[in-house]
Amino acid sequence: MRSAARSATLLLCLATAAGCGEPAPDDTVDASVVDAPVDDASIIDASIIDALVVDAGASDVPPDAPPTAPVGVAPGDAVPGAVALSGGSVTVAVSPSQERVYRIDAMPDEHLGLRLDFSPAAASIVLAIERWDGRRAVALGETDGGSGVRFLAAYDPGGPRTFFARVRTASAVTSARLTLARTPFRDGVRCDSDCARLLQLPLPNDPARDGYAYATTTVFRYQFGRRDLVMFVRAAGQAMAAQGRAPFVPEDLSQWDGLTPGADRGALRHASHQRGKDVDLSLYGSDGLAPWRSYCTTRPVDGGRECRPGTLRDYGATASAALLAPFFASGRVTMCFLDRELIAPTRAAVAGAVGAGIVPSTVRGLYADATHLQHWPNHDNHVHVRVSESVAGAIVFEPFEAP
Repeated sequence: MRSAARSATLLLCLATAAGCGEPAPDDTVDASVVDAPVDDASIIDASIIDALVVDAGASDVPPDAPPTAPVGVAPGDAVPGAVALSGGSVTVAVSPSQERVYRIDAMPDEHLGLRLDFSPAAASIVLAIERWDGRRAVALGETDGGSGVRFLAAYDPGGPRTFFARVRTASAVTSARLTLARTPFRDGVRCDSDCARLLQLPLPNDPARDGYAYATTTVFRYQFGRRDLVMFVRAAGQAMAAQGRAPFVPEDLSQWDGLTPGADRGALRHASHQRGKDVDLSLYGSDGLAPWRSYCTTRPVDGGRECRPGTLRDYGATASAALLAPFFASGRVTMCFLDRELIAPTRAAVAGAVGAGIVPSTVRGLYADATHLQHWPNHDNHVHVRVSESVAGAIVFEPFEAP
């Protein structure tokens, strides 16, 4: 595990993010985060324009006119040189003087997973995804981190949509292969089948609507979770957005292969986080924002750090309690880890949150059962959520694992 403390300014990487591929603050890092302005670059979603009511025979549109393409589907010449990518793998011929662009047309029930394998493993190469917004291709995110492999995912449940994948490099590449996996996927609060399948958390199309964002510290190859956990993260984001709250930041889930994040570098970032069952989420502050930051003064203890009693500051207990509600309502959460100094105010805020209708009364008791919220060192700046690996239905006993 990493042990060196560092202080970093986290910027939420919205549509214009770049270079988000370096290690995130993990459970062993005492990171203090300075707030930074959020880039207010929202993405224009497809909308339906009410048709004008005209007298019969007065329409200017000939009866045999071709149907208009959906707003989210790009015209054929939208990005010159883009090669259609339907699925499977393609060889990418890329050099420092060139960029390869691939067009991906997706239906609203498709999760798009992109994987780029290349050699030499240390080559400086970028994988990026753009989304057609009806007028132009808008950047969703890019990654340049990892050895010999890159991962990004996209998903738009709003209708047919065109995405573009870009591959560019600043160094010589002897071979590169881009693979597209189309996986049936639907948002929801209940997973009925194929729930253990590892899927990468899709890039947010618009953090203000999806309710989650990524930061300069996000490591995309570590954002793979069980299908159900990915669904729950997205459901929580949608719930927070519906309340008008700022997006939160999901950091580590699992590696793309289901191993603990950091296994690919020989430096584990956690004790658990295997098989996509765990996720770390940023918490809300009293300012209404949720960047990765500590909410107390910490002290060293066995296993890391914890809050000094009485030093809690700037913590948004009600919003953080609301963030956990969709996870608890799923009936699939076995336990969560949070510093005890943050647990107390979170529990105290639940009564008001239930009264305000942002926490269901059916899950109220879970905040105080000492299992669904329990203390563990290194959780002064985030909450760790774990879901059951049992089949859908009653949660069976599962051995405790430290986060």
